Amino acid sequence: MNPILLDFPDSFETERLLIRAPRAGDGKAVYDAITASFSELKPWMPFAREMPEKNM
Repeated sequence: MNPILLDFPDSFETERLLIRAPRAGDGKAVYDAITASFSELKPWMPFAREMPEKNM
């Protein structure tokens, strides 16, 4: 069996964590998470060089 063709789940969930790709409607939660942890993200994430604008 070719490992590239194995089924891969859309999300991973535990009691305290949900990992999934962003979906329509997630914008406010993503924006809030980025702005709340901006100083921690800045050294590690290329997108965190400037505070994002709120376009809602």
